[in-house]
Amino acid sequence: MTTLARRRRAGRLATLAAFAVTGLFLVPVAWTVETSLKTKVQAWTLPPKWVFTPNLDNYRTVLFQQGFLEYLKHSAVIAVGETIVALTLGSLAAYGFERFRFRGRQPLFFAFLLAYMLPEVAIALPAYLLAVQFHVLDTYGLLIAMHATFGTAFATWMMRAFFKEVPAEIEESALTDGATRLGAFLRVTLRLAAPGLVATAVFCLIFSWNDFPYALVLSSLHTETLPVAVGSLKTPAGTAWGGIMAVTVVAFLPTVIFVFIVQKWLVRGLTFGAVK
Repeated sequence: MTTLARRRRAGRLATLAAFAVTGLFLVPVAWTVETSLKTKVQAWTLPPKWVFTPNLDNYRTVLFQQGFLEYLKHSAVIAVGETIVALTLGSLAAYGFERFRFRGRQPLFFAFLLAYMLPEVAIALPAYLLAVQFHVLDTYGLLIAMHATFGTAFATWMMRAFFKEVPAEIEESALTDGATRLGAFLRVTLRLAAPGLVATAVFCLIFSWNDFPYALVLSSLHTETLPVAVGSLKTPAGTAWGGIMAVTVVAFLPTVIFVFIVQKWLVRGLTFGAVK
């Protein structure tokens, strides 16, 4: 067997393995979507019915009758707000750590990452006590700020690696042409690192969207998010599995759509600097 034939065979095997692994991961997703389109009787039928008439009753119930559309809005406002704050502060901090040389730069950078390493449950209770004292409990600003504590640290860590791949000589050329340091950062460095910015935004958005500990402790009627609200579907009278599956689909669908839209920039960002 020639080298070319072996490579083709290895490529076909790798493709087949990729399809198999992808299919394995998609089984729970397909089961979730299927259950959300079944009635309560159909969901509990044994053996399971694979051919049935789909209906949207579960979606109508949870979104319009049980108020989950409002919880969806809360999650969206908090996730988008946290992403904007984290990207803004994280990009500026990452640029400072990468471009400026000052004493204690590396220890300060690792200390900065402690906010990302600390478990959320260790911060949630002190944050709750402070929020009660300052009368900011159950507000968008509080949840956005708390999510930004780990989002900013993560964005700083990610964006520093991307800024490292942008040659400093390009910024120096912009400074020579009369641009300010901030202007060179916004018009040159940030544009060249845009794929990394998109990749970081995706992770920050997903982290905030799926957060449970902060939302459980610091939110209530006015800011309750989807991950917390879904627990209300389990009651002493029984568990509404169809409703839970419908909420699950509603919860992961926006992030899937967002990743699909920015997938080109996401792939470029994740491979940024791999090939020079």
